[in-house]
Amino acid sequence: MPRAETDQPSEELSGLRAIWANTLEPVPPLPWYRRVSPKLAVAGVVVTGLVSALVAAAVTGVGAPPRHRIVLAERVGDQVRLPDDGNTQAVRADYERRMTALRPYRELAVAGYGPAGTTGTSLTLVGLTGSFPDPQRELRKYFGRMEGGDLMRDTVSGLQDFPAGPLGGELLCAVMVYPSVSQTTCAWADGSTVGIVTDTAGESELEDLAARTLDIRSAVEVAAED
Repeated sequence: MPRAETDQPSEELSGLRAIWANTLEPVPPLPWYRRVSPKLAVAGVVVTGLVSALVAAAVTGVGAPPRHRIVLAERVGDQVRLPDDGNTQAVRADYERRMTALRPYRELAVAGYGPAGTTGTSLTLVGLTGSFPDPQRELRKYFGRMEGGDLMRDTVSGLQDFPAGPLGGELLCAVMVYPSVSQTTCAWADGSTVGIVTDTAGESELEDLAARTLDIRSAVEVAAED
């Protein structure tokens, strides 16, 4: 007996079978890159670009602060470098004892300066080269104002900030009071150098030594070779 035209199949057609049953061309599933949201795709490109830039910067050093080091000059302003006297030798020996593998200091330079034609040192320069992520902290350590700092001095008087000049970083000056003498001292720090200038003649005010320290720094702080 022929099947009535109104009879329905025993199973419902679904999926691709339903498409074929409707005589339509089958549609293959979309590739993965067309199923991804455009916003997510853009975000992925941005993240990939940032990661690539960070890797390149880490390898090449792009964006990192320039590295400097201290190289003693024969003349700084109106002062010339003098042969080491007892004070200069003592200062160098003191810092050499402090430079251990646990500290960030890698190079040490110590020299005495004075007016041309004299033999007495009027300024002592100590230059340290290394890695100093927090220049302000290095200076506070030197002046003994931080817990755990190097308490190298008996008393610090009149600690004051000054402009550090075109080389950047920080510059602090103070009067260091010893039992028998007072000395004006200025110290600068940036990411790779620390410099300490002491008026051993006892003739400079803070402002005067700060200005002279900038002259000395411009003469001795040079770009480090890669």
